[in-house]
Amino acid sequence: MQDNRPYTNTLLQSALDAYGANQWEPALRLLKIALANDAANHEALYLLGHLQFTLKQFPEAEQALRQSLLINPSQAPAQNDLAATLFAMGRDAEALTHIRQALTLDPDLAEAEETDGIWLLRHGRFREAWRKYEARYRTHVSAPLQRHFTQPQWTGEPIEGRTILLHAEQGFGDTIQFVRYVPLVADRGARVVLEVQPGIGTLLTGLQGPHHLLERGRKLPDFDVHCPLLSLPMVFDTDLDSIPAPIPYLAATEQRIFEWRARLGPRRAMRIGVAWSGNPAHRDDYRRSIPLAQFAQLLTPRSDCEFHVLQAIVRDSDKDALRNLPHVHDHSLTLADFTHTAALISLMDVVISVDTSVAHLAGAMGWPVWLLLASQADWRWLLERDDSAWYPTFWLFRQRHRGDWDGVLKQVAQQLDDMLT
Repeated sequence: MQDNRPYTNTLLQSALDAYGANQWEPALRLLKIALANDAANHEALYLLGHLQFTLKQFPEAEQALRQSLLINPSQAPAQNDLAATLFAMGRDAEALTHIRQALTLDPDLAEAEETDGIWLLRHGRFREAWRKYEARYRTHVSAPLQRHFTQPQWTGEPIEGRTILLHAEQGFGDTIQFVRYVPLVADRGARVVLEVQPGIGTLLTGLQGPHHLLERGRKLPDFDVHCPLLSLPMVFDTDLDSIPAPIPYLAATEQRIFEWRARLGPRRAMRIGVAWSGNPAHRDDYRRSIPLAQFAQLLTPRSDCEFHVLQAIVRDSDKDALRNLPHVHDHSLTLADFTHTAALISLMDVVISVDTSVAHLAGAMGWPVWLLLASQADWRWLLERDDSAWYPTFWLFRQRHRGDWDGVLKQVAQQLDDMLT
């Protein structure tokens, strides 16, 4: 009987090479050829499920991963990928079972520990979650985010009289959310150096706490210890009832407000700021952004309110839809940085936004925000609540079924009608 394993192994290696080069379709084809050659190859089935999960093909990923585990149930990575797939489909109870199995098989599997931490965060079990969430630095996806310094990471030991580098780690929204901890670090007597992403530094010049603020890429001053912003909740042992929320902790400058007030002219009606999409490169963008052609059902022309675009980037796929909404004030080309966005927000009566940095900024400023969320929303919005533990001025509107933005938009439109009548 002919041994097909060498040919299958060659196909698997070629698929891995294609996957590593982000060549998704060639990788899929190679894996399917490998499985046509050897249908019981659990490694090929696992890789197929992993790739289908990456491509958001969740039912297909579930099928491939279950087949792989049926052949070899001792694969911790496959157990974790199946758990992540089930989480994405809203089947938390099943997912948790597979997370536990993955961690039983391999207690050091970083991806499983991180997934477990995110599950705990989503369920509001913060004190259990933060240490597990530190495993993100050992995962394939997030390891490149880790900064490698000779100085140790701060874990809460006395710091009076020492210099600490606090550094941004993920997106703009994360930075805006977690800079609330900077004053707490300064209150412990530390000299705080705050390093953030390029493009957000000017917004944070009024933040209390930093002795030195700079954007990534500039030369760092000397420091004794460091800490990523998203590790500060662990250091401060944050639970649901101890989230630091000195709202507002960010504000627009008077100069920018003056400029934007002149640009908008006299107030003629209630002003509604809108943001329907975020960073296209975000790994959950497919879930959290809304095509403008669909979001436009909220933007019906009316005499009692004005709609103002708060996002700095309008995607090519949305530009035609925006041109068909001449009554919507498009400020995207004028929002040069976050100081402009903050000033424009300060002239709005309410902000209606998907889960993006615009919403975080408005929340940090203490502005009313109606936040539109997918059924499987990010962990920070918890489950089922219509308020936010992080931003007291938020009102959360959630999908009741996966992908059902129309239901959310109808609910928001009704709330807008109720507010304006």
